[in-house]
Amino acid sequence: MSFSQDATVLDDEAARGFDGATLQIGNEHETVPDVAIASAGASSRSVQDDNTGEGKAFLSRNRPGSVAGRASVRSTSSRTSMRPRAEQTDVSARSYYCYKGSHFEKAVNDCKSIVKQELDGSLKSTWLLTEIDHWDFEREKIVLLCEESMIVVKYNFINEKVYEYKRILLHIINSIGIGDFSYPNSSLMPERKHGGIQVRWDYGQELSFGQKWNPWCTDIPWITLSHHPLIYNRKENETVTYNVDEFFEALVATASKVFTTKRPRDTLRVIEGPITIESYASPASLVFNQSGIGFFRDRNGVSF
Repeated sequence: MSFSQDATVLDDEAARGFDGATLQIGNEHETVPDVAIASAGASSRSVQDDNTGEGKAFLSRNRPGSVAGRASVRSTSSRTSMRPRAEQTDVSARSYYCYKGSHFEKAVNDCKSIVKQELDGSLKSTWLLTEIDHWDFEREKIVLLCEESMIVVKYNFINEKVYEYKRILLHIINSIGIGDFSYPNSSLMPERKHGGIQVRWDYGQELSFGQKWNPWCTDIPWITLSHHPLIYNRKENETVTYNVDEFFEALVATASKVFTTKRPRDTLRVIEGPITIESYASPASLVFNQSGIGFFRDRNGVSF
């Protein structure tokens, strides 16, 4: 199975479906239609265009000590559950290279060269989130949301270099899920106790043997994202940059606008419910994730 015509992966170094409520994107022009997001047993609500990262949604607020400039104007309650009792102290937060000085701003400027106006449209906004791959490994990723695409970038904050990126054109997406992460019933993995989102363009097709059993496979037709650990620092609880909920709302609004022009007769499914991570017994991912190896940090003088 190949998606090379729509999704682009560059490497300078070397599922499962779920059911839920759907939304229908109308064929309107000029303005973005409201998007009704529904879940079983709950009333629907709307996502407006100001979630896209333009205008008042990302006005900065004074938050003493915050490094990032964008603050949410929404309720501080999270749509996706957060890790219970998780906390990033100031000392721990400063160990992240992305949190030092202007490292994140420089990284975003470096990543802007990836954006192709004729393919992606204009860059709308940027996030720093956690990607959970198909083998349950967590890694730090910069996410660029453009008018026509989202670009997920692995950036080395120590060497200040783009390692790889994946371009996902918004019109090929068939579903966006939001909810708590779960493992299969027969899994021996400990409960994650937090949530995130999953963007899929697989159209119900199963992974091939080579895709499923290759931990370095880069053409998996979905991506799973959660909050960046820095959101658990009390100074950054309301910071848009690390918040996957804010990205979800911006993505839905932007994708809906794309669907009105490129796929006016199709349906974009937005699903609220558990997101399954198909990992059954992986001590390697447990050690990797608990040690934060997927994040660029200063580890008492040793940086990686």
